[in-house]
Amino acid sequence: MSTFSKFCCIATLTIFAFGLPNGRIALAFELGVGDWQAHGFASQGYTYTSGNNFFGNSRHDGSFDFREIGINVAGHVYPNLLIAAQGLYRDAGGSDTDNFRLDFANLDYRYPINDESTIGIRLGRIKNPFGLYNDTRDVIWTRPGVTLPQSVYFDALALRQAMIASDGGLIYGRHTFGDHGLSAEFVTANPLDNTGGATEFLTGFPTAPGRMTGRPLLIGRAGYQWKEGRFRLLFSIVDLNRDFRSSSSIVPSGNIKTLYPLASAQLNFEKWSFTAEYGQVITERSESLRTLIPLKNTSESFYVQSEYRFAPAWTALLRFDAFFADIHDRSGKRLAQMTGLPKSNFLSRDITFGLRWTFAKNFMVAADYHRIHGTGWLSLADNPQLLQGAGDPNWDLVTVMFSYRF
Repeated sequence: MSTFSKFCCIATLTIFAFGLPNGRIALAFELGVGDWQAHGFASQGYTYTSGNNFFGNSRHDGSFDFREIGINVAGHVYPNLLIAAQGLYRDAGGSDTDNFRLDFANLDYRYPINDESTIGIRLGRIKNPFGLYNDTRDVIWTRPGVTLPQSVYFDALALRQAMIASDGGLIYGRHTFGDHGLSAEFVTANPLDNTGGATEFLTGFPTAPGRMTGRPLLIGRAGYQWKEGRFRLLFSIVDLNRDFRSSSSIVPSGNIKTLYPLASAQLNFEKWSFTAEYGQVITERSESLRTLIPLKNTSESFYVQSEYRFAPAWTALLRFDAFFADIHDRSGKRLAQMTGLPKSNFLSRDITFGLRWTFAKNFMVAADYHRIHGTGWLSLADNPQLLQGAGDPNWDLVTVMFSYRF
């Protein structure tokens, strides 16, 4: 199918409807059964790079292999019991080939203790509570730019799908007192680490036939906010301990432990927003999974970001984010000596300028320009040349996305 034909197919699917369980998008299509509603969105993107590939074969000619379409249905079967489910179609070149998937489907029971405090439980396929943006990261209307800061929210790396959702349970609580609010969430669930190439990413082997098993994924997120989000602080942590059961005599079995703490802060004014997040990914693999990469390693990720709403329909974005594969080797020199690959393979520094225009009700177009040094968060599926040290260390990325919601 030609690129133009694909775009036309995507456009026709915008008749569907989408919604978020927390009600951030208020527009809806009433189903006529109680308070059940359906909501929808469709987004088509374009990426162009001067070197390397991002979301498809984007180098020089550009790529239209970047689209997101969602349909959601939600409603109450009892006053405090909500059922919500969302199907998602996503295409992002070689870094995301799952196409159609069940994004989330869960029961959410909320119990108000009093006017200030609420506790609840969510069961099923749930969105992982992590950082400021993970819960709704597939919807460009809730992202500050066309893409999220790749140093923290890995879209091109194979770990992405495992980060977004999991199958299990979430317990949450909220308490308000005056202008202040506290929140806490805890997840125990089966991670989706047998999808999207996560197995290869976690084991360190380019091809790793087999399956992940082991104890459930643990996630916690605690938050504080002032004046209904004028100021927000969050601390999130992911604890993963999995056993890889190889189905090949060539690739060994082994254990992988990963801990990902992330601190987040955001300050919002009428026209300005300032955001920063800082995290470390602490990984330990068993001796049997030894590769050229160290068995024990801590990477570092952070970004600082400002948004300026200079007109009712316009928002400008400025962001700097950085990723270092080894916190003790920010230059990449030691890892380069160990692997024989360029230093730029183990780090990324990205300066982003963005612009968003909501040109009509429920229609939006956004564009970002990135100047990047390093290839640390690029997809090997889109860039196999990185394994031979042939990547471009200094490159430009332009992303454009058109989106419609209702």
